[in-house]
Amino acid sequence: MDKRRNWLSIVLEEGLNLGVLGAEDVLRHSTPSVLATDLPPALVASLLQVGLDGGEFSSDLLVQHLGAQNLAEHVPLPVLWRCIDEAAERLIAEHPLSRGALSVDDVGAVVDSAVDNLVLDDDHAPDIEVIED
Repeated sequence: MDKRRNWLSIVLEEGLNLGVLGAEDVLRHSTPSVLATDLPPALVASLLQVGLDGGEFSSDLLVQHLGAQNLAEHVPLPVLWRCIDEAAERLIAEHPLSRGALSVDDVGAVVDSAVDNLVLDDDHAPDIEVIED
């Protein structure tokens, strides 16, 4: 697997482990049509067997059985990027600065307050050495 796909494998696996990505998110982009077209026949056969053995096909079962490495190795890169991009968009939307809980001015006020309350005396003054060329 090349370094791009290896990196995407790590991103997908961590996203799934952390709950940033769910199996449904992955399969929204890696559709059955994509999987049937791009996965090797042996892997498609193993997916069918796992589903038949368990009596059901679910997104969790498919993604868990395939694993991030197989997804990253076989699914087209633009499909994987859409999945990661969608997760990143959600994370940005959930961030306090994006939701309006804090504005940039609020953050600036906190920093200003911290600086105003900073007391520097001889015991706590930073050691600064000026080096001239």
